[in-house]
Amino acid sequence: MNDPAAAAANDDQSRIGRSHAVFGSPGFLRLWIAQVVSAFGDWIGFLAIIEIARRVGGDQPGSAIALVMVARVLPGFFLASVGGVIVDRVNRKRLLISCDILRAGVVLMIPLIERVWALVLASLMLELATSLWGPAKEAIVPNLVPKEQLTAANSLSLVAAYGTFPLAAGAFIGLAKFAEWLGGSSAGQVAWALVLDALTFLIAAALIATLPL
Repeated sequence: MNDPAAAAANDDQSRIGRSHAVFGSPGFLRLWIAQVVSAFGDWIGFLAIIEIARRVGGDQPGSAIALVMVARVLPGFFLASVGGVIVDRVNRKRLLISCDILRAGVVLMIPLIERVWALVLASLMLELATSLWGPAKEAIVPNLVPKEQLTAANSLSLVAAYGTFPLAAGAFIGLAKFAEWLGGSSAGQVAWALVLDALTFLIAAALIATLPL
């Protein structure tokens, strides 16, 4: 009779083994590190943008935050069906690099924003670039790993996308202490967070530029 516990343990070991095999591909490893770095910075930037929305929202900070949230969600609905078509018609590697550079540039301009509509526009541009970056990254993965390892690769991509949030939240809190140590205020925390966010996008672009595609 089969032991359910042993079967579950063997299944876990099989998944771990497949993940390790995926990391045996230097190209996928670089792409995954780029995604981890980019997602980490994106979460930090998101927290900073929410803080800016609260600040520039005046006597209606909740409305400003809600508008920014809508701007971050809306592009996904429109690009969900056409994003793949766009990705199939362009050089995916160049698209990934261009999206990262665009996001870095937009993030660096955000500290200059003093109006809610401008922050919403910046958030919309960031999400448009992110909505193209995701499908382009997914389309590249089959070129970097064997077919039997795609499931493990996709699982690792989810870890990179969402598992970095706790780290980013902790880093954002740490930046508050860093800004305080420098004699700054919460505005300093936000500025440092956005600079770090832009830097992560540029690092991701540099990593992707080395992919053997």
